[in-house]
Amino acid sequence: MTAAQEQNAELYFQTNCKPCHSIGQGRILGPDLKGVLDRQKREWLVEFIVDPNSKLDSDPYAQELMAATPGGAIRMIPVQGMTPLIANSLLDYIATQSGIANSEAQPVEERISFTAEQRELGLQYFTGVENLRNGAPACASCHTTVGLGGWGGGSLGPDLTQVLSRLGGLAGLGGWLASPASLTMQPVFKEHKLTPEEIDALVAYLENESASSVAAAPSITASFFGAGVIGAIALLALFGFLWKGRYTATRIPMVEKSKR
Repeated sequence: MTAAQEQNAELYFQTNCKPCHSIGQGRILGPDLKGVLDRQKREWLVEFIVDPNSKLDSDPYAQELMAATPGGAIRMIPVQGMTPLIANSLLDYIATQSGIANSEAQPVEERISFTAEQRELGLQYFTGVENLRNGAPACASCHTTVGLGGWGGGSLGPDLTQVLSRLGGLAGLGGWLASPASLTMQPVFKEHKLTPEEIDALVAYLENESASSVAAAPSITASFFGAGVIGAIALLALFGFLWKGRYTATRIPMVEKSKR
């Protein structure tokens, strides 16, 4: 691989692969790719990179890889425009990096720490008080956390209070936010990517939520239903009080009047 090809492969890896994979620094969402060519044949790897779903649906080794992801159900999303040529270039780059990667490099997880200011900024990004730079929607439009309460977020997506454990830690959550592996989120964030600073702030906020709460946030649907029932009872009681004694019947007064 020429220097130009290696540079292009490195840029491609940093943009599309790094959010979920490292080379020699441990698992993030997907497996550590150091020495991947020693673990599987190149032809198989190229087929997997080009069309991961075909392997994940039928190949036992691919299914074993997926089972090892946080929650055992995170699938690799096909990368638009991926070709066997690009896949081979990526594998050449990974092989080169595997040879020079420092096996004693500090794990990704241990290099992450956050400040109180980042946690507060993350809350503002999550709720939409502070706009995300590239126009992405606020997390609370689809998600909630225990800290927001039952009325403080959306219900389209899952509660994110314990998302840290579901995605395998700080690095996994950061990788997900950088490149959401979700068919619902991927089209939205493709053109509205989060900046590294925004990702750090959101991870800081969600880490704090995970540490301070273990219960799921109250169901927003249940909250609205309960509020509706209480409101209906209150209105009926109010109308009953206001109209008390004003109207009792129509036929009985007419009959009594005719007798007189």
